[in-house]
Amino acid sequence: MDTEGNSKAQCPTAPGFSQDGGLANWHIWGWMLCLLCLVITWIIAIVTINKHLRNYYEPEIQRHKVRVLLYPPVYSTLAWFSYLRYDYSTTIMFFAALFESLAVYNLYTCLQAYLQPYREENEGVKEEARPTVMPFIKVHIKSRWGMHYRIITDILVYQFPLWSVLDAFISIFAEWKGYYCVNSYSFKGAHVYLVIINFISLSLIISALFTYLAVYKQEWIRARISAHGFFWCVKGPIMINFYIGTLLLSGLAYNGTLHGTDGSQSSEGIAWSTEAVENGLEVIIDCVVMTIFMGLMIRYFGPQDSIARGVNTQAALTAGGEHYYNDDSDMGMHEKLSYGAAFKDAYIRYIPEFIHNVATCGRDSSALAKKRARLRRQKKMMEAGNNMETTALNTF
Repeated sequence: MDTEGNSKAQCPTAPGFSQDGGLANWHIWGWMLCLLCLVITWIIAIVTINKHLRNYYEPEIQRHKVRVLLYPPVYSTLAWFSYLRYDYSTTIMFFAALFESLAVYNLYTCLQAYLQPYREENEGVKEEARPTVMPFIKVHIKSRWGMHYRIITDILVYQFPLWSVLDAFISIFAEWKGYYCVNSYSFKGAHVYLVIINFISLSLIISALFTYLAVYKQEWIRARISAHGFFWCVKGPIMINFYIGTLLLSGLAYNGTLHGTDGSQSSEGIAWSTEAVENGLEVIIDCVVMTIFMGLMIRYFGPQDSIARGVNTQAALTAGGEHYYNDDSDMGMHEKLSYGAAFKDAYIRYIPEFIHNVATCGRDSSALAKKRARLRRQKKMMEAGNNMETTALNTF
């Protein structure tokens, strides 16, 4: 078995989803640590989600929160299985990355739900913004409530989950044909190209969300939410797992700092390939990071604020002799939904809603392109008219 790192990995490899390794390449202590993290993560997620569904006062906000809350336990579970079955780890983690991208989508839509009342309040208002996104980095938004900035942000955010879906299919197909080459940095395989594109896609969405948080800073204060807390609960694990769990460990394995053993120095006599060691460390990082951020999600994605607003609104309406509606009518408010109705709203409607929002973003993008083309034509016509007037005046 090769123990000298990824530099000698061959590409293409044998077609199929299974790699060298398997049950002999997982270590009991690392596996048990991941299992412990997994149990803690699931307990926290189930308790918090159950509290949401039993106090479902704000469907437009809470549906996104309960979806995000499933991200850490599901991702950790898939990572744990990939530790147990290293020979199928690449295929298993395709689906973990897919679920990760949908969590990012729900982070953005959750923030959009909090921002919606202020969009309605400022409809038609042209207000520029010059926020400081990062130290020494300022951006200029001509109209922060306008269609242009909203659609550009939608595109930069939605490209990440859409690319992740496409990436999963490309990766599975390439693995099947033997051209994924996860253990090689050869440009004959798909892995190198996908990592580069993933890096670009991740950088785009991080830049877009940092700008988005800075542009609407005053609105987050008015809504009494920590938008940056929301952001880091979701993007924090992604950034740590990608930059440390993927890029750093891959680099250490490639230059030989991280290497496998032939089993001679192990009490079990089990040989560990470099790839198996790298995968084990990456999974441990994933599971520990997810457990930590799952604890933070109790504060930022818990139902506390929705319960407080719902109870206060219900009490105010009841005191005034008004009814607190328990349906999706146009009455403007909702009583907390039943547990079954809340579950249906949160999870059953998930995929249709995602497809609808992506389609809407495409339609709005087309409308924006047509609007910009029309404005350019009008500008050219005005310039041509001014030039004709100037020429006529000069003639006289």
